[in-house]
Formats: sequence, C-alpha cells, structure tokens
Amino acid sequence: MIVAVVLLMATFLSINWYYYRRTKRSLEENLSFRLRTIASLVSSSIEGNTGTILEVGDPLESPPDTVISLFRSMRDGYDLSNILVIREDGTILLTIQPDLFPRGEVYPHWNMDYTAIIEALEGTPTATELYQAPDGAYLKAGYAPYPLGTPASAVVAVEASAGFLEGLAELRTILAAATVISIIGIVLFTWFALKATASLLKARASLMHTETLATMGRMAAGIAHEIRNPLFIIRSSAEKLKEIEPDKAEEIDSYIIEEADRLDGILTDYLLFARDEPAPSQPFDLLTALNRSLRLVRESIEKEGIELETHFGLSDAPYRGEEKRLQQTFLNILINAQQATPEGGTISVTMDRRGGRYVVTFEDTGGGIPEKDIEAVFEPFYTTKQTGSGLGLAIVRRIIEDHGGTISIASTVGSGTAVTVTLPVPEPTTGEDDE
Repeated sequence: MIVAVVLLMATFLSINWYYYRRTKRSLEENLSFRLRTIASLVSSSIEGNTGTILEVGDPLESPPDTVISLFRSMRDGYDLSNILVIREDGTILLTIQPDLFPRGEVYPHWNMDYTAIIEALEGTPTATELYQAPDGAYLKAGYAPYPLGTPASAVVAVEASAGFLEGLAELRTILAAATVISIIGIVLFTWFALKATASLLKARASLMHTETLATMGRMAAGIAHEIRNPLFIIRSSAEKLKEIEPDKAEEIDSYIIEEADRLDGILTDYLLFARDEPAPSQPFDLLTALNRSLRLVRESIEKEGIELETHFGLSDAPYRGEEKRLQQTFLNILINAQQATPEGGTISVTMDRRGGRYVVTFEDTGGGIPEKDIEAVFEPFYTTKQTGSGLGLAIVRRIIEDHGGTISIASTVGSGTAVTVTLPVPEPTTGEDDE
C-alpha cells in the first residue's frame, strides 16, 4: 500500500511538471516567432512606409521624426518595451528609450545576444533565449537585418517583457510547494503506516500468544488430570515393590520412583500454567516470602560449593497478593540460577524499594544466556535443558504479571545472568493511614 501511494503521488507530480515545462516551451516558441516577425516588420516599415531610408552612419544625427513616431506606434501596438537600431559594431543608432539606451553608446546586451545579432546581420531574423532578470522579470529580444533579405550593416532589435510568463513563475512556485508538501506527506504517511503495521503485528502476536496460552492451558488441565491418578498408582506400586524386593530398591528408586516424581513435577508445572483464576489479594510480607524461598535452597546451593549472598535495603516489605505463588516464583528463579552456576560461583540476591515499586534482583556468575535466546526463555515449552517442561519462566512471568509486576533478564555469555523482578508497592488502606 505504501509503495502504491508513493508511486501514485510521484506519477501525479511528474505529470504536472511535464505539462508545466511543455507549456513554458510552447509559450516561449510562440513569443520567439512573434518577436522575429515584429522585428522584420519594423525593418521593412522603416524603409517602405516612411519614405526615408535610415542612414546607418553618424549616430549623433537626429533620426527622422517619422521613424520615431513609427517606432512608438509599433511599440504600443505590439506591447513592446523598446525598439532599437544597432550598427554592426554594437553602437546604438536609434532608440525610443534614450534614457535607458543612449544613442551612440554600445548596446548593453551586445555580448549576451552576440550570436543572435550576428545571425541577423547575416540576413536571418532570430530571437534570443528567454532571460530572467535579477528582479524576476522575464525578457526576450527579436532581431532582424536592416535592410531585409541581404547581409546588413545594422539590425533592428525589438524587446518584450514576457509578462505572460509571470503566471508560469507562480505556477512553478505552486508546483514546488506542492512537491515539498507531497514529499513531507509521503514521509508522514509512511511513518504512520509503519507504526500502524507494527502495532497490528504486535497485537496479532499478542492475540496468538493469548490463544496459545489458552489452548495449552485447557490441554494441560485435561492431560494432567488424566495422567496424575495412574502416575500415583505407579509410584505407590513401586513403593510396595521396593518393600517386597529390598535388594532391588536402588534400581526401583532410579528407574521408577524418580521418573514418576519427575513426571509429577512436569504435571504440576502444567497445572500452574493452566491456572486462569485471578490472584487472591491477601496481606503478607514480601521480604519474608523471599527469605522462605532462600531457606529452601540455601543448603543445596552451598552443598554444591556455590556462595549465596543477600543484600536487603529494607527490613520489611508489606504487600498484597498470593504469597504461595510469589514464593514459588522466587524459588524457580533461584533454582535456575543454581543450575546455571558452576562450583565456586556466586548467587547474589538483593531487594530494595525504588519509588512505588519493590525491586528484587537475582544475579549469578554462570555461563550466561545468548542475546538471541533472552526473549525466548519466557516462551512456553522453550528450554535448553535436557530435562524439564520448559514452563518454569513462563509460569514465573505469568505470576509476576498477574500481580501487576514486570520481569526482565540481562545476561552476558561467560559472565552471568541478572533477573530483575519489580512489584508495585500496594497503596495503604484507610485503616493503615490512620494507624
């Protein structure tokens, strides 16, 4: 659509400019023909109608009154600005504007119109190219030999102000303005169209994402309910088999019970992901929930030779939301950091209040995440691990967004990853204000 509009505007402007140039050229050609004809007519009138042949000699001699009268009448009749007779050396012999072109002096346009004047001296009437004066006026001159038909020692010059071309100058200004406005309009239209297209694509992607989540949620709920009961029976049977065959307990633990527990964990992730009910809003302390998550993983983290550091810039963090789900969110992030950090590495957890938001940051010194994968880690079922459902961070983001917060990841390959969670500080209730 953008290309079509640009082509349409370009075609429209090109046609306008084409007709402008064509009209200008046609008018200029008509004016050249008119001036050549008038110059020839003046030349023949000097000799044929006055009864006196103008002597081309001393320019200081007074010209016959009949010639001056004839020149003036022809000037007025043909809407000319001046009529002159110029000798072959450029000296002005006769003019009806002596103040502007004094007799006996060199014609001011001699050098500029030299080619046309020489052609007229050789016997061919001619006209100059259109000339635009510094004041913006258009000028044009016609030359004819005197006398006509033979190589002459003088030329008759008629000058006309191409006033009718002033309208073309105005048209040119209008076309130039229209071109600039059109270009600006095309740029603005292109910008608007690109913005609108980007918004539509974003809305479409959001809609597809929502539909995917809804579909996967329904599927997850159905599958989980169908599988969980048989899985429970399998695990219970394995426990009984373990009691019956104690010498094979290790194999039973490794091949049946551990796999059953892993599948149960995946089903739990599916059910959490499929949950579509709003988070209940109950008062609790966010810092306490974070500390509980830290206690659950501290022993296993330190057992793997990883140092766990905490830096809290507040003593409490009153909050309203679902404590269990947020605690599970912090736990999932800590487990991811533990799995990414090698022995001897560090996991650092900080929490502060910045304005109207709590900011919790989890930093590790693991291998990092490639830039192209950072956004993908929040997509359902995306995982780089050999085991797992690929729903961990998708569930984390969903829980955080359900509580009005945001989650972001900054990572450098080889240096580590920082996960930042922000949650809005709840507005105090009337009772809290009074207290």
